[in-house]
Amino acid sequence: MQDTQKLNSACLFILTVIAVACVLYFTKVVMVPFVFSIFLYLTISPVMHWMQGKFKLPHFVSLVITVLLFLVTFVLFTLLTSSSIDSFLEGADQYKDKVNGAASFIELKAESLGFDISEYDIRGKLKSLPIFSFLKSLTGSMLSLFSNTFLIIIFSLFLLTGENISKREVKTLEMIKSSIAKYVSSKLLLSIMTGGLSYIVYLIADVDLAIMFAMLTFLLNFIPNIGSVVAMILPIPVLLLQFGLGWQTPFVIVITVLLQAIIGNVLEPKMLGDSMDLHPVTILLFLTFWGFIWGIPGMFLSVPITATLKIIFSKIELTKPVAEIFAGRFN
Repeated sequence: MQDTQKLNSACLFILTVIAVACVLYFTKVVMVPFVFSIFLYLTISPVMHWMQGKFKLPHFVSLVITVLLFLVTFVLFTLLTSSSIDSFLEGADQYKDKVNGAASFIELKAESLGFDISEYDIRGKLKSLPIFSFLKSLTGSMLSLFSNTFLIIIFSLFLLTGENISKREVKTLEMIKSSIAKYVSSKLLLSIMTGGLSYIVYLIADVDLAIMFAMLTFLLNFIPNIGSVVAMILPIPVLLLQFGLGWQTPFVIVITVLLQAIIGNVLEPKMLGDSMDLHPVTILLFLTFWGFIWGIPGMFLSVPITATLKIIFSKIELTKPVAEIFAGRFN
């Protein structure tokens, strides 16, 4: 009888997950900015509390200062991102010409060596490479996210304003706040470091679209596991078109790989530690899941959402085994 009850509970849990996933998929237009605003609130709320405690400021004053700091930071970030997107769009036609030039060079070189490769349509194959279409879709997703800025700010303001209604914090909420704040602040610092150092490397080599690639490195660093790999791969076609096999191409590739390896494998584990308490396979699976549900914004939110779910599941008797599986503990 007890086994049957456990089986029924497990089936009900699975059906609930499927139903919630469907609802999230069809309501992503509203849910994505709302979830972003929740994590934004969880990130900037400790800053507001710190100002209240440190400078003995009233709640309203600390709220206004926190919101103004956020708006200034967001405007600067938006301007940098817009600049990088504009530089890419302006250079798109230029790189189409470079692709044609590269195809002609390959065909002529092969012909001089006695090979006829015209039937392989090298020009068409180079044009069909998905790198530039991927960049366009990525920048399009960023612009779409920025278009929801007003909603995100409104949601965040309501959450921050309503926080003072209840003086007593729920312990689970405190755990979520602490975990998310540590993750986001650490990731932000590491992403700024990675993007800034990468930009210096691109400037040394005089790489075209240096600002765009640095901004993409900063943004993609928030996507676990695959984000840093994509950030290293994206500049390679531009490097080959601009420099060929000159010293700049291996220089940029080697230095950026070293930067990603040092920051991702040495600094990040020291700063984050076990604050998320998530197994790498769990992170990868939920990265895929949230990417399917909400696209690129879902990938950015995958780790905070999964960490939040783990904390909530660990507080419910029925879902405690699920929380342990999230952490990679199967005992």
